[in-house]
Amino acid sequence: MQPGALLHKEGPKVPVEVRVPAELEVLLQKESKPVPSPVRGLALIDTGATLSMIDEEAIQHLCVSPVGSVVLGTAGGAKQSALYPVRLAIVIPPNPPVVAAQIAQITCGPLKPQGLLCLLGRDLLQHALFVYDGASGRFTIAF
Repeated sequence: MQPGALLHKEGPKVPVEVRVPAELEVLLQKESKPVPSPVRGLALIDTGATLSMIDEEAIQHLCVSPVGSVVLGTAGGAKQSALYPVRLAIVIPPNPPVVAAQIAQITCGPLKPQGLLCLLGRDLLQHALFVYDGASGRFTIAF
């Protein structure tokens, strides 16, 4: 396989963990209510996406209520989508998760069929250094 072939085929993916927002976690703990367990999976870094997206099953698991809505421009046309608050961490075992962002507004959609938990869009990438080195088949992301 040529250097960069897997990166070219699959795209830049990172393992992530998505949790309820910190404020909601504290509130649930104070009220002695269960805190939904984090959801782990792969996130595709998507420089073409204005907003980040999470799989709709994952957002249902987290029991997070929408905080607004947005009209998304998709390949299939305009689509109304709810916005949700989440806390996202990048997970590089054996290290503990590194919180990349507390995202106030993430959209959701059917990503699970693609083997993805999230798309990381420019709303998150604007706070990161992202280097795509296709020639060597590597990428770097730092927050």
